[in-house]
Amino acid sequence: MIVLPGALLRFLPLLLISCIILYHGWKFARPAEIKDSSAYTAHPQAERYFEQAFSIDKPVEYDFPALKQQCEQAEWPKNEVYLECSGIFAGLTSIISQVKVCLKMALDSGHGIILPSIPYRNEKNLKELNRFNEEAFMTYGEWFEESHLLEIIERFCPQMRIIKRREIESGEITVQHRWSIELSSKTAPGFAPLQGYFWKGRRFKDFFDAQYSQLEQLFLLNPNNKLNHEAGITAIQIDPQFLVFRVTDDATGQDLKLWNDLGYLVRFKEPPRRVVSRLLAQIDRPFYGVHFRVESDQIWSSLENQLQVDLDALDHAWNMYGSPDEEKPLVYLACGDQNQVVKFVEAGKERGWEVTHKWKLAKEDINTLKTINRLSFDFQGAIDMGVMLKSHFFLGITGSAFSSSVANARDSTGRYRGSSFSVFDDGGARTHLFNDGESNSYPCCL
Repeated sequence: MIVLPGALLRFLPLLLISCIILYHGWKFARPAEIKDSSAYTAHPQAERYFEQAFSIDKPVEYDFPALKQQCEQAEWPKNEVYLECSGIFAGLTSIISQVKVCLKMALDSGHGIILPSIPYRNEKNLKELNRFNEEAFMTYGEWFEESHLLEIIERFCPQMRIIKRREIESGEITVQHRWSIELSSKTAPGFAPLQGYFWKGRRFKDFFDAQYSQLEQLFLLNPNNKLNHEAGITAIQIDPQFLVFRVTDDATGQDLKLWNDLGYLVRFKEPPRRVVSRLLAQIDRPFYGVHFRVESDQIWSSLENQLQVDLDALDHAWNMYGSPDEEKPLVYLACGDQNQVVKFVEAGKERGWEVTHKWKLAKEDINTLKTINRLSFDFQGAIDMGVMLKSHFFLGITGSAFSSSVANARDSTGRYRGSSFSVFDDGGARTHLFNDGESNSYPCCL
């Protein structure tokens, strides 16, 4: 038995009390994280997407059945050929879709990939996409959680090798050949940008194999050239064009399931995930989400029109899903312009709606507010996207890739099937997109 000196025994109660005070002080001083908030989950698939893309902790286990099946069924040539996806740009959700195109191209063709570098937009001019500004390019790992992608692929699709760009830049991996495959009407009859092209009846693998065979033959026209896969890899530069895969045209539904699985691979970095968690913890009652698309690069209807139809739709949603005995839900506004949100807040108040947004919710939490303001425009959009997934009703715009991506994630099929105002059974999606902007290929291909 250990005997403590008398002096130490006298101070032991004081020591224990001090520890308890310090623990609780630390606990309450920490910014709140989402534990038991009023967040809404439409269905297990919506929760799965939120978990994989936005959860603050390690995502819950998921076995990626469609990804695993695709890898087992694909043909994987024994050569050192890798897709180097170039030309990924635009806004956040468009970039996510193009990353998924790149991954699907690799899976369909049976080759590995070199993780892409992606430019961020000019903060002062959102229409300037920085496609040709080398200083604006960031690695995949600077955009998204690289370790999440690598871990999932290693576990469920070990056949597909992924090369990090720094492995090439450091000389660890040698690029023996860097060839390009053009995807256009010249090489793919009937192809038109943004209209959807590849599907089960017109396979990307057939296109890729034919183009790659031509590149090999062209190389071997020189009698001094020999194919030597031991000398280094062959990088095939290709543009993973937006909306190129018609994932809904597969009667088996497997393409869409794979597309959904690919979406779970793209996980956001810790800062926006942390902010999403803290904002949701601040919301203490049910809330509706509105995508107010009025930033400087907007090409949709005017601010005044969006304001009017959004407020009318909020009333409509409350009439359908609310009760006279209940308090109206809070309205969370997804918008990247602090000056414009003020107009919606004021107009909403006149119609009996309390409207909030990320800056308002974080006003009392200096660290979270600083994090929000340090993030670029598109990463601030990631915050809004995470919150929108948990809203009790979501309003957006058909022509916006952001709105359509949220709508897809809220539907149990992974596809927005129409307005919850008119669909008999929406499966809990509770979503309405205003028909605003060009979006003919979004239902099949986003």
